[in-house]
Amino acid sequence: MEIVGFLIIFPVIAAAALLFARNDTLRAGVVIASSAIIMVATVVLAAGYLFSPAVFMGMTDTEMPIPHLAEYITYGTLAIDIIVSAYIIVKGFMHKRYLAIALAAVQVCIVILFEIFIAPGVEIKNHLYIDQFSVIMALIIGIVGCGICIYSLGYMREFQKHEDEKGAPDRRPVFFALMFLFLSAMFAIVFANNLTWLFCAWEVTTVCSFALIGYTRTAEAIDNSFRQIIMNLLGGLAFAVALVLLGIGETPVLELDMLIKLGSGGGLFMLPVMLIAVAGFTKAAQMPFQSWLLGAMVAPTPTSALLHSSTMVKAGVFILIKLAPCFGFNANGMMVVLVGGLTFLFCSAVAISQTNAKRVLAYSTVANLGLIVACAGLGTPEAVWAAIFLLIFHAVAKSLLFLCVGTAEHHIGSRDIEDMDAIFEKMPRLALYMALGILCMFIAPFGMLISKWATIVSVVDSYNVALMFILAFGSALTFIFWVKWLGKILAIAHAKTNVEKGIFPSEWVSLGLMAALVIGVSVLFPLISQEVVVPYLIGVGSDLLVGSNAAWNGITATIDFDNLLIMAIIVAVLLGAFVIQMLMRGRNTDNTDIYLSGVGLDFEKRTFRNSLSGESEATQRNWYLGSWFGEPVVLPIGNILTIVIMAAGLVLACLGIGGLL
Repeated sequence: MEIVGFLIIFPVIAAAALLFARNDTLRAGVVIASSAIIMVATVVLAAGYLFSPAVFMGMTDTEMPIPHLAEYITYGTLAIDIIVSAYIIVKGFMHKRYLAIALAAVQVCIVILFEIFIAPGVEIKNHLYIDQFSVIMALIIGIVGCGICIYSLGYMREFQKHEDEKGAPDRRPVFFALMFLFLSAMFAIVFANNLTWLFCAWEVTTVCSFALIGYTRTAEAIDNSFRQIIMNLLGGLAFAVALVLLGIGETPVLELDMLIKLGSGGGLFMLPVMLIAVAGFTKAAQMPFQSWLLGAMVAPTPTSALLHSSTMVKAGVFILIKLAPCFGFNANGMMVVLVGGLTFLFCSAVAISQTNAKRVLAYSTVANLGLIVACAGLGTPEAVWAAIFLLIFHAVAKSLLFLCVGTAEHHIGSRDIEDMDAIFEKMPRLALYMALGILCMFIAPFGMLISKWATIVSVVDSYNVALMFILAFGSALTFIFWVKWLGKILAIAHAKTNVEKGIFPSEWVSLGLMAALVIGVSVLFPLISQEVVVPYLIGVGSDLLVGSNAAWNGITATIDFDNLLIMAIIVAVLLGAFVIQMLMRGRNTDNTDIYLSGVGLDFEKRTFRNSLSGESEATQRNWYLGSWFGEPVVLPIGNILTIVIMAAGLVLACLGIGGLL
């Protein structure tokens, strides 16, 4: 278990070192060395625990070299909670954001009272744990997160050149320190069984995100950072109240595994579970909280990639997947299913109307997280199986896409999809990576679509008719916006000057890593399912109260091994074609004039003689259906519906009848 402590503590040490690394060469050395160490540590962790049953750590004095270590850590988490709240309050006064001040003040008061008067009276046997799902999350955090940190070296150097032109100070030491602090907090979230420790790490991710979104200190960045902090403070407040209720209940419990076990039986645990679910909604940017994630787009691209792929939003869906046995056919489960399902439907629709590539990725992220949330709400092992794989494929594909968009923006001067004409010629290697990420998101045999198929199977088996319709229409909408973008990338108009030569090596390393992960997890899908995810689900089912949740009796993979193996073989064949295409891009090819619906006039300008003997330009533009799927049209409906659903769920839980529904 020492490896867990290392993964939590080492990124903090790296963050501290990066605060003082002002030289580009020194910073690059620290980032690359620290990222490599973290990646190796997560692989070592996986080698030891990925194929093993869950292991819990009590941290008693006989187990620890330092007496009362768990008690000291608890005091430390309280100090961190106070520092985090104080930081938010100070920032709130600086920018006159009084709602943020009020929420932070109320939250810290609740936490202090809880830690002093309630928590000491609750016995905690196991403070940390490792199971297969936490190891999967650790691999995503360690490999994808560190890959993004390495990518940031080249990206932020180019970013700072533009900032220098504006006279802005170089704040990259703070940026990289926050990135590694983010990784530390995420490791703590996925390994903490002590809910007070988990809550502390939860709030650290909130404040890191706040600082990263406001990195440029522009008025827009500050506004969006406070939108994020206010919405996530609402979730943090719900989490803090849940801790109080769990501590003062008839059966006090502050351990995640015990909450899952007891909460799966319903009763008095319904309200705390629902409050933690609301905290998960805010962190995962589910409607009506989705606007903070869209606002995060003002931050440098590595921030967006980190928030969307391996941290922050993944913390939200992680806790909801862990709590899945507490959901199902009850008030909590129905609330989670409907909020997630409607988020998937409405945000998929809004993504169609976006021309900004980062906003397309943001809305598709929120939509796919909604699908994961809906799977968790179903509360069946088959749905959780699908949710875990949706999480895995979303993490690797979205990180690749965000990094591709960031690099493309620096070299073509725009992140607008309509400005990506001939990108296959301008940036052929990058275009292939981008196409691979998009293909992984919606085309078979890549794993995202297979996971969506597993979701459909789970929904059909649950006889949830409403979710069937939501999933069907939402999936059709996702097809539209991905196909539009893919068509723009793959359309080859004519030869253009290759602008890839200015891309930093650190960016290519990270892009190659993400592309390899996309292919790797698709090829290894059958092995991950049979040897990791199914055993994890069996372990969860065996730990639940006998008869409390009949759905967890007799667990198998939603899609059998043979079909997954066929899919993996097809992916491997496609990988060969991808490699051949990459090799062929460097060879000289003959350019031939193309027929442009008439007699071609100017090959470079893409003009031709039309049927009226006039000169026309050949263009390719997408249709965005703003009047049907624009933000002002769709978002108010989704926000109102999800607010009503959450309010109804909380009322039912407060009345104590949630377990009867």
